Amino acid sequence: MQSLPIDGLFYIGLGTIFIVTTLLGFGIKRWTKQGMMGFYTLLATSLGLFFWLLLWFQEATRASFMGTIPWVFNSFFGTVLYLIFVGISYLILRRKHRHT
Repeated sequence: MQSLPIDGLFYIGLGTIFIVTTLLGFGIKRWTKQGMMGFYTLLATSLGLFFWLLLWFQEATRASFMGTIPWVFNSFFGTVLYLIFVGISYLILRRKHRHT
């Protein structure tokens, strides 16, 4: 049985963070009826989990002797994906429902 490579686990962790914090942010929006409160909750929890994931990735790559260039590439690409996620979440959660 072959296990996933460290960078594969990094992206699985990133996807898990996206799913969990999205559910939390939309739940807070529905509960408080304030979109920005949901976004701030999503931002705070996802930022904390993303930094934890980066620290884990650094330690895991150090233990598996991954080179510097793949680590930098994966960290940069993960950060770009995270920023896209935050931007899209902001645009969705700040929307006001119009009643006509």
